[in-house]
Amino acid sequence: MRILTNDPTVTIDGLELPIQNTGKDGKIYNCYVEPLQRFKREIDAMLSHHDKIFIFRFDVRVHSHSQTNEVISNFRKSYAERVKRYYKTKNVAYVWCREVEKSKKQHYHFAVIVDGNKTWVAGALLAIAEEVAAIQDLTIGYCDNPSYLIRRSALTKGDYGTYKDAFYRLSYLAKERGKTIKAERANSYQTSRIKPRLNEDGKIFMAGDDYKKWIADKAKARKAKRVRSAPNPLIAAMTDDERQIPLF
Repeated sequence: MRILTNDPTVTIDGLELPIQNTGKDGKIYNCYVEPLQRFKREIDAMLSHHDKIFIFRFDVRVHSHSQTNEVISNFRKSYAERVKRYYKTKNVAYVWCREVEKSKKQHYHFAVIVDGNKTWVAGALLAIAEEVAAIQDLTIGYCDNPSYLIRRSALTKGDYGTYKDAFYRLSYLAKERGKTIKAERANSYQTSRIKPRLNEDGKIFMAGDDYKKWIADKAKARKAKRVRSAPNPLIAAMTDDERQIPLF
C-alpha cells in the first residue's frame, strides 16, 4: 500500500525537506511518500557524479487521452538522447508524473536533471523539449520558477537552501490529487535510475557528503601506493651479476 502524508515536510535520509502540498485554494492535499524518496535519490545520485547540477521543470501536454504512458516514454527517450548528444554528457536524470483532471485527458509534469557544469540556464533544454514535442505532436507547457542550480560545495557547508527549494518544487509531482481516473491502471510517476557513486565507507553518496575531499584522499592513496611499489633505482641500475652480490 502506498504511504500518504499531508504534513508540510518529510524526512528522508535524516534530512527534513519541505513539501508543496497546499493548493491555491488553501486546501491541504496528500502527497505520496515513495515518489518523494525517489526524487531525492535522483538528485543525490547526480550530485555524486557532478559538483553542481541543474534542474529544469516543464509540462508535457497531449491532445487525446491514453490508458498507457507510451507517449511520455517516447518523449523521455528521445529527449534524453538529444540532451546527452547536445551537451556531450553521460548522465541525464528525469522525473515525471501523470495527472488526469476534470477533462479526463492526461498531462505530464516533467523535470530533467543535468550536469551543472554543462549548463546553468534553461534555454537549450527548453528548445530541445519543444523540438521533440513538435515531432511527436505534443505541446510543452511553461512553469513558474522552473530552474535550480544546486552546488555540492554549498551542501558541504550546510547550506541546503537551493536544494530544499528544488525539492519543494518537485514535490508537487507527488501529490495524490489527479493521479488516476476510474479503472485506469497506468503508472502515476516514474524516475530515472542513475547509478550513484559510493563514498569512502562504501555507502551511496548523500547530499552533503564531502565528495571533493573523498576524491583528494583517494588520489593521495593511489600516489602513496605507486611510491611504495616503485622499483629501487639502485637495484634497477645494477647488472645481473651485481644483483647477485649482497649489498650488506
